[in-house]
Amino acid sequence: MRGALVICLALFGGAQPAHAQTRIYVAGDLFAEIMRSSQTIAPDFLGSGTDTSPRDGVTIGGGGRIGAFFTPAWSLELGLDFGKTVSEVRTLSIRGPLGLTIPSSALQYQSRTSHRSSASSVLLGYHPPARGRIQAGFRGGVSFMHTERMFTNTTIGGLTFSSTFPGLPSAPTISLLTDEYTTVTNGLTATLAAEAAIDVSGHFAIVPEVRAHAGGLGGFLLRPGVAARWRW
Repeated sequence: MRGALVICLALFGGAQPAHAQTRIYVAGDLFAEIMRSSQTIAPDFLGSGTDTSPRDGVTIGGGGRIGAFFTPAWSLELGLDFGKTVSEVRTLSIRGPLGLTIPSSALQYQSRTSHRSSASSVLLGYHPPARGRIQAGFRGGVSFMHTERMFTNTTIGGLTFSSTFPGLPSAPTISLLTDEYTTVTNGLTATLAAEAAIDVSGHFAIVPEVRAHAGGLGGFLLRPGVAARWRW
């Protein structure tokens, strides 16, 4: 991503002499984030509960961009977008020791999962001729996706037997041990975007948009939102 930033800045700088055609812009955006992930459900054979799958969810986020129109139809953009953390708490159960009868409530635990994604994107844009104050745009490129996930792992920490009355069978009692782990993944994803820039003045535009990230995420990320763009 550092190399992409250097390339973008070099292109922006090299385009300055052609000021009649090249227009540099900056933008800030707000978006909703919709995560849809692949899920793997497997039985618990080891008397432990681990939930590492990314969760579906909806959250919000924001970011900033810098870019340049090298011609009225073509642009190049570098952007940073950050989503808010999505968290979920569920009550799950682990499998008890074989041969022992243990109340199901004693095998339940609180599973906590969360994830947060940020994207650093380099996108090439195509913009058909404007119709009045509205100009459509279509972008494609790659994003460096940084994702942090937290999950819990629960195991049987202890097993004891106690009898209330002498001579009666002992009742088993278990204790559960829960640990929290965090994983960090980095990878490239394909990114597609569509927008409709609404010119408010010669330099300022409101830009409704939608962006989709897929590949390397175990699912896809959809980010509809709106940006405010200032162009020189």
